[in-house]
Amino acid sequence: MKKIDSVCTLTLGTSAQTVRVSGLACLVQNNSESASVYMKERRADGEDVTADNGWRLAPGESTPIPFTALDLSLAASAAGTDVRVLLLDEL
Repeated sequence: MKKIDSVCTLTLGTSAQTVRVSGLACLVQNNSESASVYMKERRADGEDVTADNGWRLAPGESTPIPFTALDLSLAASAAGTDVRVLLLDEL
């Protein structure tokens, strides 16, 4: 069972932002009606996410199951994209 640790509210643009997830499980929600959101873990290569190397969340989409990361790199296809990262911890 998991509990909510925190919610990160982001306004993304085309430049990557990094969220420190610290190994917790998380979910990502793209609240945009038109922009895509790209995400990837930075741990392996230290590279920021781009449209070419990231996992795409379509407009209005959320990740279907929790996943873990240390440093989650996120970027959007347009400025002003509303994204939420829900961090989960064990009970």
